[in-house]
Amino acid sequence: MEFIGYLAALGAATCWAVSSMLSVGPVRQLGPIPFNAIRMFMVALFLTLFLIFSGQWHPPSNEDIGILIVSGFIGIFLGDTLLFTAVKILGPRMAGLLFACNAPMSFAFGAWLLGEHYVWLNILGVLGVMLGVFLAIASRGKAGAHQWEQTLGQASLGLVAGFGAALCQSIGTLVVYDIMKGGQDPIFATMIRVWVAVICLGLAVFTVKSLGGVAIYRQLTRRSLGQVFISGFLGMGVGMSLLLWGVNLAPLGIVSILSATTPIILLPLVWYATKERPSMMSFIAAAIVVAGTSLIFVAV
Repeated sequence: MEFIGYLAALGAATCWAVSSMLSVGPVRQLGPIPFNAIRMFMVALFLTLFLIFSGQWHPPSNEDIGILIVSGFIGIFLGDTLLFTAVKILGPRMAGLLFACNAPMSFAFGAWLLGEHYVWLNILGVLGVMLGVFLAIASRGKAGAHQWEQTLGQASLGLVAGFGAALCQSIGTLVVYDIMKGGQDPIFATMIRVWVAVICLGLAVFTVKSLGGVAIYRQLTRRSLGQVFISGFLGMGVGMSLLLWGVNLAPLGIVSILSATTPIILLPLVWYATKERPSMMSFIAAAIVVAGTSLIFVAV
């Protein structure tokens, strides 16, 4: 069963890579919060209908629901909002590299809170991830001419948002670690977490005037609306469920490694979509990040 958990983690990484690419246009058009609000609403509605009509409506205990609410607020509402802020400003490839920092963060939390043991190779892995990310940041000026590789807004804000998204993702996963190990249905868990994000995002859209309210959605074309739906379905409906399923079946460390391969998966996808080969430094940085992530959890 562990092997299936590994495949689930790789599937999650692939879903996030494709979702990130589909999100660039709509998120730059609407802004991170309005984009994420409609995206999450679509996902929450889909998951709810799926659970009802498939006969898999098995609510967790009240205590577990409280944990899932906290996880949804931190990991999805805050985490996804920060992630798409980074995507809007820096593009999908750079945002994906920053998001991969959730692996060393998960390692640190695992050692600190879960009592996991580590060796010197693990520390080397943490340094490797950080080196790869900083190489990518340093070589940002040599990025390609395609709009996905250009900075839109303040680069410093995009970097902070990317690191913040990684931190929220790590904390959000850690919070539900015990109940997922206890056999909680990953799809039902994802549904609860997504509805928490929908409520928080909806309140923000309708109460913060600068976000545009309902009027902001008049900009959406059928094409961009379809991109929003597919992005949400892959990233949250499929990707997050696969991640939680992987945590349920396999060790957290290995799942974290495999789910952090998104930066590597993104490179050929971006190359195909933009018809522009990423720089050699982009490949090197992504490879170092994934190699470092692998070392983080070896022999733990």
